[in-house]
Amino acid sequence: MKRLRSQVKSCLKTETVEIENSETLRNHHHALLEEEIRNLREKLINWYDINKRDLQWRDLAKHIDPNIRGYSVLVSEIMLQQTQVATVKSYYSKWIEKWPDLTALSKATLEEVNTLWSGLGYYSRGKRLHEAACKIVHEMDGTMPQKAEQLQKQLPGVGPYTAAAIGSIAFNERVGLVDGNVIRVITRLCSIGADTSKKSVVDVIWKLSNEMVDPERPGDFNQGMMELGATVCTPKSPLCQSCPISLMCRAYKRSNPKEAAGPADIEDVPDCLLCLPIDQPWTVKDGVTNYPRKAKKTAAKIARNIVLIVERPTNESDSNEYLLWQRPVNGLLANLWEFPSFPSHQWSDDLDESSELTAALDQSKGLLTGRTIERCQYVADVFHQFSHISQTYGLYRVAVRACENAKDNVVSLPDHYQGFRWLNARQIAGAAISTAMKKVFRAFTQNVDGSGSSSSLKRKTKSKETGTVSKKQMTLQSYFKNSQTE
Repeated sequence: MKRLRSQVKSCLKTETVEIENSETLRNHHHALLEEEIRNLREKLINWYDINKRDLQWRDLAKHIDPNIRGYSVLVSEIMLQQTQVATVKSYYSKWIEKWPDLTALSKATLEEVNTLWSGLGYYSRGKRLHEAACKIVHEMDGTMPQKAEQLQKQLPGVGPYTAAAIGSIAFNERVGLVDGNVIRVITRLCSIGADTSKKSVVDVIWKLSNEMVDPERPGDFNQGMMELGATVCTPKSPLCQSCPISLMCRAYKRSNPKEAAGPADIEDVPDCLLCLPIDQPWTVKDGVTNYPRKAKKTAAKIARNIVLIVERPTNESDSNEYLLWQRPVNGLLANLWEFPSFPSHQWSDDLDESSELTAALDQSKGLLTGRTIERCQYVADVFHQFSHISQTYGLYRVAVRACENAKDNVVSLPDHYQGFRWLNARQIAGAAISTAMKKVFRAFTQNVDGSGSSSSLKRKTKSKETGTVSKKQMTLQSYFKNSQTE
């Protein structure tokens, strides 16, 4: 196995070296001359100074305290991973107001972090951010590293891009960076048509980024590259006429040979590892959006779950409480709270208040020990798109009451689940639950009227699954491994 890993590493390294040393890269086809680089730096930074968006973390990145500078960039860059600026802005403001520095964040609980992060997605990011603050405060004397190399090695959740962003923006380190926006700008600027999902190609883009970065203002240059990709050099319908560096852009020259300065006879070389592949040639109608090229995404997995909104009455006549349990510490949506949810293959296709669901919940002794199910009915189907899962939730309402002399605060949990709570609607709104579960509860409240009846919605059909009811009930029972009390 070690020998195989060594061979794979050697192969990747060889491919990267071949690309970096290719004749086309040396002869300026996929790189910029020194004069062009100087021109790029000047034009990009001048454009950035005038056109940059007013973002809170950019102001904090100029704070007199280096730890505040580093912390502001760390938080913003972690939040901005896979998330749009418009979404991050409100979360960032709330975060900094609650935890203005590393020390404050290190004193927070993971539950508090997850609650504030709720709805932002990719929840492991919040956990890693909290872990980084705790490590800096408790193991590094409260001082954040200032070099990209140390940041990446020492802080959890900090990869090459985040480390370079902190190093250059907060500490003026001369280092380039590469994210999705920068990849798009550089592939168009240098006519790189190879598959950007390949590590060897990304390594070349990193090399070019490090060569281009302005030594005097590396942070502003890097932010300028990202800003350009986000607002001008966009994936679709790029604003080339407004781009400060369009006249040195190879993709623009190829699309507009009469407008661009310099040679217009840009062609793909068949044996070049960075040009557009022969089987995916340049198309005139796509223009600069021929770049970047990347492998087709894997189709999202299609999944269906049953979600139970289990409600119990409270002493307040106009208020019910709902059962939530806490997910495992690892995996998808780790540590978050959710309504009881089960893979749909454990259930038949025709669940209703009079048949299998009631019997399964009662006979399995799973979920609700010592409670009588008064009502069990289908409410609605709710769809949510995760990054890699197309998820449908079949939503059911389960109304329960306590049996006399029963321990009605006992709930059985699936393996590795951490606990359970009964919360009212107001508490659910402030709990650490995912966007998908918020959507589920919103559908529940919209489709169940004040009298407690479900609206007349027809259930979406799905393919029948094999197996008898009793077999499915046994499967459900085996889903629960331990009981806990509140």
